[in-house]
Formats: sequence, structure tokens, C-alpha cells
Amino acid sequence: MTDLDNIGTPLEGGVASDVRVVETREGPIVVKKALAKLKVAADWFSDPSRSLVEVAAIQAFGDVADPRNFPQIVWVRPDEHCFAMRLVDPRLRNWKTDLLAGRIDLATVARAGTVLGTMHSNSAARKDIAERFEELRFFRELRIEPFFDYVAERKPDLAPLIRKVATELQHRRQALVHGDFSPKNILADGDEIVVLDFEVTHWGDPRFDVGFCLAHLILKSALADGYPNEMRAAIGAFLDAYRKAGLPVIDAGLAEVTACLLLARLFGKSPPDYLERVDAPLVEHVARTLLTLGRAPTAFDFIIPWEHII
Repeated sequence: MTDLDNIGTPLEGGVASDVRVVETREGPIVVKKALAKLKVAADWFSDPSRSLVEVAAIQAFGDVADPRNFPQIVWVRPDEHCFAMRLVDPRLRNWKTDLLAGRIDLATVARAGTVLGTMHSNSAARKDIAERFEELRFFRELRIEPFFDYVAERKPDLAPLIRKVATELQHRRQALVHGDFSPKNILADGDEIVVLDFEVTHWGDPRFDVGFCLAHLILKSALADGYPNEMRAAIGAFLDAYRKAGLPVIDAGLAEVTACLLLARLFGKSPPDYLERVDAPLVEHVARTLLTLGRAPTAFDFIIPWEHII
């Protein structure tokens, strides 16, 4: 058995797994074990067998995009719901940490948009991948229930719209979707990136990934002590890069998905650890505006003119 309490050095961040760096004769590896109860205040459970989905997803994304943008699997232990990866070059830093510190590299932003677009567009025609990732169980457990259903209960005036978006997400199925494409799950150095955390990967709506990343970037543009002008430029660069490499999903549906994910960051089961620094009422106002946009958005709709929107 792999007792993660007694080996290696624990890594911070993440709520769904125990993750540790372990030194071996072949070099350092990262051992990741899925948890049944996630590390949040609210009751949030998910079958740890999703670890096998993550392993399969790393392999699938490495098949449809540049494998250098994804971890290298070392071994898999299905009975223990864990696997090991090569430790990514320490030269690559956590993108979320950089953004919060004001280190906003547009080369990283553009590369993230390009890699995501490539992941979506190159997987879209793959019937074998669609069949392999058809199951939506973990997407419902880890995204629909805590990010949409839970928020709908807390915001009853928006509940019909939120539930509509959640239903559409489960029916518009076009590509292999990462499910957790956010700055905290990307290690970067300039235009070199490695994407992490594939537990929620499924065949679904690529708008979810684009909106998920957008929601995180928008939140960081609304930090009271942040860098709003630089973050607006980052949002524009991300969308431009995705538009060139990805699927044609920058539309009204994307605006609605992004709005719901912004609300999820404010009122869902897994709020960001920097929420106290965010102008939450302003972000909620933006989310409500996007949710009722009713048309295909332009980049300007996502590059929020904060000083004028109130």
C-alpha cells in the first residue's frame, strides 16, 4: 500500500488529492492519490477511482497535442487510486502564483490559450476518445453539483438560468474537456507550459474549459491590490490565442458558462484562497451581466471595464 502520510514531501494546493514529491534512484517523482472527501469546508465527495480517468486523460491529451505540455506517467496503482509522474522542471513556476504577484507574462497567457485550443480542436474528430471519455459521472460530482446546483440553491433568482446552462453543458459535447483548466494547474516559464490535474476530464463542451480559465483571470483582474490593466491585456491575449487554435465557441453560450463559473467562485463549494482580496459585489454584478448578455460576446465583454460598469 502507498501510505502518503509517511513518504515524501507534501505539496500545497488542490483539494481533491494528496500529492507528494518522493525522491527515487531515478530522480524525483510526484505521487498523487485521489481522496474520497475533498479538502473543503462543505461536504463534497467523489469516488477516488477517478484517478484512472486522470491517467487516461494525460495519455489522451498527449496523443492529440504536444506531449511536452503534459506530465510523464511513471507508474499506476489502480487499487490504491494513485499514480506517479516525473517531477516537472522546477524552473517552471505555478502560473497562479505568478499572476497574484503581478508577474503577468503574455507569452504564457498566449501559450495557455493555444494549448487549450489545440487540445480541443485536435480531439474533436476522435471518435475513440469520445467513447473513452463518454462518462460524465465525475464532471457531475466535481463540477455540476458544487458549481451549478449548489449556487442555484443559494441564488434562487438566478436558479433557472444557472440550471439551463448546466443542462446545456451536459448536452453540447464536442471535444475532450480538461475540466480544471486554471492558472493553479499550469506550470510555466514564458511560452513553455505544463498542464496538470485531469481528474474531471470528459467528452463535453469546450466552453467549460475556456470559461473556467476566463473566470479565474477575471477574478484576478478584480483584486483590490492587483494589476487590472495587465490582467485585462492577459484576458484579451488568452481569448485571441484560443480563437486562432481552438473551436468556434466564443459565443453567447461561453458568456453564460463564464458567468456561472464566476458565481461558483464566489458562492460555490470551493472558493479561491484569495477571495477576501476580490471585489466580490463587482464580480457578481459582472457575472449577472454576462449571464443575461443574450448574444455572442466580444473580447471587450470579457475584458471588464471595471471603472465604468457599476
